Amino acid sequence: MEKKRVTIRDIAARAGVSISLVSFVMNNCVSADGKRKYRVSDEKRLQILDAARELDYRPNPAARTLRSGRSMVIGVVLSDISNIFYGEIARRLEDIAYQRGYTVLFGSTDENPSKLDRIVRTFIGQQVDGFIIVPCEGSEGSIDRILQSQIPVVVLDRRDLPVEAPTVVIDNVGAMGKAVDLLFGQGARRIDMISYTLRVSSIMEREEGYIRRMRDAGLGEEQIRIHRVPFESIDETVHRMMPEILAGAPEGLVFATNSLTLSAIRDLTRRGLRVQKDIRIVGFDDSEVYSLFSPPISHIQQPVEEICRVSSDELFDLIDGHAEQRRRERILDSRIVEH
Repeated sequence: MEKKRVTIRDIAARAGVSISLVSFVMNNCVSADGKRKYRVSDEKRLQILDAARELDYRPNPAARTLRSGRSMVIGVVLSDISNIFYGEIARRLEDIAYQRGYTVLFGSTDENPSKLDRIVRTFIGQQVDGFIIVPCEGSEGSIDRILQSQIPVVVLDRRDLPVEAPTVVIDNVGAMGKAVDLLFGQGARRIDMISYTLRVSSIMEREEGYIRRMRDAGLGEEQIRIHRVPFESIDETVHRMMPEILAGAPEGLVFATNSLTLSAIRDLTRRGLRVQKDIRIVGFDDSEVYSLFSPPISHIQQPVEEICRVSSDELFDLIDGHAEQRRRERILDSRIVEH
């Protein structure tokens, strides 16, 4: 026997609210002037959404889009969702979207513009209501495609594309300066940086922060050493480069990303070096691995909660018609977790 289709009437009965209130929450209704018809508390909204989930409510996407002009789906395109930082971003954005009645489609570009363009085309075909996107090198055309489709878009973590979109980034120069200053405070002077060959703004700004602090400390150009690794072959290249890095007898290492930090830790450990004793390091982003060392590894902590709150607020303001699709920057601060 075919299972009876759950309706918003059933959800209203389960949640103990009116049918019109359920309809409003499930469709995120706004009136022609861009204002919400009803005020709904977060508690009431979650009560309705929980009832819908318990009843296994499955809306008809085509009908809902025709009624509201919205799919209630957003696309989030990240660099590498397996990276700890981007994984945390994905998890938090999904929670925020759920609280607003939205579903999220995720994609990882692996810093490949062709892959990014395919994801963008697919998400546009799915009629997403908006994008939060981490662009890679060569992705200008894909973002232009989004804008030409008149779909709201917010750019995350990168600021080097001249596109008409809100951009949310951290102060990368200041973040890397904090990492170098920490090692200086621990007595290190010979400090190397491991970075990427990628020439995207976040990476270049972190390199700038390293170079600036080393110069400010009076160190010469020969003492400012950046070792660049291709994104596609991190572990292999770090392993191949490490003898050259160690030949310079660095007292400390800083890193452009978490993936580079963890790769170096693995390689140094395999070579029998005692991390934090034979060589001090400051990581980028959080990792459970850091607590395994004595002393634990200090690291730069990006404000994931704030990044997600600001970027999602920007996107939903665009979707709801409360803001214009134009270029503006939000630069957030990081903190250093010191051990």
